[in-house]
Amino acid sequence: MNITSRIFGKLPDGRKVVAYTIENEMGASVTLLNYGGTIQSLVMPDREGNMKDIVCGYDNIESYLSAAGYQGALIGRFSNRIGGAKFSLDGKEYTLYVNSCKEDSLHGGKEGFDKKIWDAVTFENETGAGVRFAYTSPDGEEGYPGTLKVEVTYTFTEDNRLILSYMAGTDKPTVCNLTNHVYFNLRGVDGPSVMDHEMWINSDYYTPVDENQIPLPEAFAPVEGTMFDFRELKPIENPIDHNFKLRANGMICRAAFICDREEGRSLTVYTNMPNLQIYTGCVMNGPELFKGGVPQRPLHAVCTETQFGPNSPNNDKFTSCVLRPGEIYDFTTIFEFDTVL
Repeated sequence: MNITSRIFGKLPDGRKVVAYTIENEMGASVTLLNYGGTIQSLVMPDREGNMKDIVCGYDNIESYLSAAGYQGALIGRFSNRIGGAKFSLDGKEYTLYVNSCKEDSLHGGKEGFDKKIWDAVTFENETGAGVRFAYTSPDGEEGYPGTLKVEVTYTFTEDNRLILSYMAGTDKPTVCNLTNHVYFNLRGVDGPSVMDHEMWINSDYYTPVDENQIPLPEAFAPVEGTMFDFRELKPIENPIDHNFKLRANGMICRAAFICDREEGRSLTVYTNMPNLQIYTGCVMNGPELFKGGVPQRPLHAVCTETQFGPNSPNNDKFTSCVLRPGEIYDFTTIFEFDTVL
């Protein structure tokens, strides 16, 4: 394994943004930024051994600062939406920043974890090599209670696995829902729509939503007979921005499989989180150009966001996202890359 670092750019206040690149003996690599704990690049072979960068992102920090979409970033304190931008915990109501549909809070608020400079330490061990990112979110940041200490470790392996380990602790009861918002196109950043990618999801239930993408009170409905039934591998075909309830048992299990038959790359997602949000870049249409000058296009990529349920602080049908003092938030997501015929 080989780890290198370089200055990727600077923030307006002069702080340096560092890019860490980890390359394995096969020539596959991942590049991570300390800005937002962002996956900026992920280079993987196809069935013929040809390498391509398969995640959407930008060549410069200026584009990350101006763009919407959370490309490749760590999301917190709460990924996905909280309806009405408020929630109650232990009898007290907390008000959050409104940044979705004029009434809801999305992906942590005005300046979520995706916009923070994280402390970063590189490492190498028997599993692989990587970067350990740390950030302390002060009590009251973006309206959330408690000082939350977060550590997210990215480990890249010789067999083309990227392991994301999320850990957090708090000094007051709070809610916590961390994920990564990386956008994949298994044909490469310059590839066509992902509607022809094939997908399997380990789920019998999806989450119906209202016009603002807030879950309906019942939280789950059967996938059977709907466009959300991916219990058998099939092309994605339709735009999706929905949560799926995984057949989870608290252990790290296979959550989803996505493949591209044209060039042969595949992605398997493993997690011990209870839910998975699939988002196919339905509104990926910003003016910022992706790496290499590739324009943004709707349905150009797919996100696989492992998570607690959207709006779960306000809906007890979902697994609880409450974190209390003395408890440890400890979840893992693994992106495993391979090839198919």
